[in-house]
Amino acid sequence: MISVHSKRSLLSLICLVVLAAFLRIGYLNKYPPALYSDEVSQGYNAYSVLKTGKDEYGSWLPASFRSFGDWKPPVPTYLMVPTIAIFGLNEWGIRLPSAILGTLTIILVYFLVYELISHYTVDFSHFFTHHKKHISILTALLLTISPWHIHQSRSAMLIAVELFFLCLAVLTFFKGLKNSKWWIISSCSWMLGIYSYYGMRVIVPLFLIFIIIEFYKPIKYKISVIAVPILIGIIFLLPLLFAFIHQPDIVFGRAKTVSVFYDKGVFLTVWDMIAQDGHISPKLAQFFHNKPYYYLVDITRRFFQHFDGRFLFLVGDRQLPFQIPNMGVLYLVDGLMISIGCVYALRYGFKLCLFLIFWIVVSVIPASLTFMTPAANRTFTMVVPLTIFAAIGICVFISKIRRVPKLVPSVIIGFVYFLSLCYFGYQYVIILPYQYASWWHYGYTELFEYLLSKESKAGSIAISGKASVPYIFLLYNRRVNPQSIATQIHRNFILDEFGFEHVDSFGKYQFPRNFSWNKDGVKLGTGSYLVTTPQEEVESDVQLEYTIKYPNGTPAYFIYEIL
Repeated sequence: MISVHSKRSLLSLICLVVLAAFLRIGYLNKYPPALYSDEVSQGYNAYSVLKTGKDEYGSWLPASFRSFGDWKPPVPTYLMVPTIAIFGLNEWGIRLPSAILGTLTIILVYFLVYELISHYTVDFSHFFTHHKKHISILTALLLTISPWHIHQSRSAMLIAVELFFLCLAVLTFFKGLKNSKWWIISSCSWMLGIYSYYGMRVIVPLFLIFIIIEFYKPIKYKISVIAVPILIGIIFLLPLLFAFIHQPDIVFGRAKTVSVFYDKGVFLTVWDMIAQDGHISPKLAQFFHNKPYYYLVDITRRFFQHFDGRFLFLVGDRQLPFQIPNMGVLYLVDGLMISIGCVYALRYGFKLCLFLIFWIVVSVIPASLTFMTPAANRTFTMVVPLTIFAAIGICVFISKIRRVPKLVPSVIIGFVYFLSLCYFGYQYVIILPYQYASWWHYGYTELFEYLLSKESKAGSIAISGKASVPYIFLLYNRRVNPQSIATQIHRNFILDEFGFEHVDSFGKYQFPRNFSWNKDGVKLGTGSYLVTTPQEEVESDVQLEYTIKYPNGTPAYFIYEIL
């Protein structure tokens, strides 16, 4: 794979990997400022697998982790098992697999871009052939400093793992056009992607359909060797199929409760429109105001929200914890370079442009089917094609300026990107941990350290369910023996409005789902303790014992003793 690449290119790539590793692995225990509930759930279940071979529910090596009833894909959790064995059940053990695969994605993207341009050379101008290595290394550089990619690689939120396997699958497919042995790795990568993130269960089939159509002839001539990759793919899918027969929710997890079809917005809109047309025949009103049409409009609207400049460059994802303070998922300068690169590729490299646009479209489709849009996590895979377009744009910008030395525009663009990276670093390292630590469920470690000193004399300890998912933080912070969970935990499998199950109690700890004093507080006996968020009210017969605060001094949790 590397024989055609110059020592200079490979040295540059090595330097980028070192930089990428620093930006993704350095200080993982501090940035982001705390472990999010999904990270803690994966980490504790990996810890449980390490100790017992089973998850927190007692299922042996599950094909999907039930977690909070959202059925998390298993690969990210299983990848944590060796790192937790080495580093312990902490931020390093939980986040390191995502950070490592995020770093390795830089290498994959370099070779992937080179393969894409090499494959489509027949349709390209001399520019693409001449700048093939430049575009490849620039793409790797831009992804190295991408705020979107850095942010998602530093947290164990599934999607960095997803992107790694997608890039590996696409790269090895194109390599397989020359040597079909690569298709075995490609098949494994497609399947591992499916086991990494829900969105890949939509993206992978669409990618494979596109590949079969686009590369029908070369595949047809290798039909005898494609049987092995297909068989491998089927074998990979068998555990998921058997699990689906037992529990259908495993395939798409919480997707049904975040789907546009679950949301009542379209239904209420249709009902309202039919009611307004009460002067015409009901059948005719239902014909003009039908749910399929309004669902199509809603999905289309949500699709294009992901190309809104406010999402891409100014505000980003408003869903926690995927937001970067005071900026979008891309740099402002990326917008100009992506535009230049897309226009140029459309004119002089149509087939490459078509492939990249397809990649972007299929990346957005899973998010468009939900009512939580725009979403940086569900569209994360489009960071690669957007970065490729930006790299093409930079090469075009530099090469087409005739009246000044090439060094001048190169320095200008490099300086702008350096300033952009510095701005992101300031927001991520200074502003996020200080002003927005609440996005990451900050304070649970201190909370359970304090409660540990009260456990022996407390009759019971109630922690409001509005404080995220407190039971999993209890299991994590106490390093509870997974074998003892079943005898102490009381689960509530009734889904809430967001599609989550609940834990009512663990030992002397209680977790009221929708806490209110009149419903739950009055049941607490004298000497018990109550933990609430600042948004919740308590009565006068309590004494404030302690306040857990965020780094900026605002209250996170109040700890009361019941008098």
